[in-house]
Amino acid sequence: MRQYAGSSFITVESLRDGPRQYKIASVEPGKYDKPVVTFESGDKLSLNKTNVNARLKAYGPKDEDWIDCIVELYVGPLRYNGAIQEGVLVVPVSPPKPVEAPTPVSKQPPPDMNDDIPF
Repeated sequence: MRQYAGSSFITVESLRDGPRQYKIASVEPGKYDKPVVTFESGDKLSLNKTNVNARLKAYGPKDEDWIDCIVELYVGPLRYNGAIQEGVLVVPVSPPKPVEAPTPVSKQPPPDMNDDIPF
């Protein structure tokens, strides 16, 4: 019946009972230049810079790589407009995605040089 209730944004108050784990279903542009993560539960979270940077380090810059990753949400301190206040923080649970190694440049031996020195 959750599908009929509509989605809701996760807030500090919704995490007062303790941390919760969620599986990411999608990532979309949101208001105020903040991405919005939608979880399989239908709940959403607008990501601040702190949470975006943490996700970038764990899962890379492509939002499609974040899909199906499990994260834990908890209440913690955030700096906002110079003051510390409570906010929703995100920590990765799924292992970090492997970083693609750059394609190696094949090392070709230098062309055969004529080492004969004429005297």
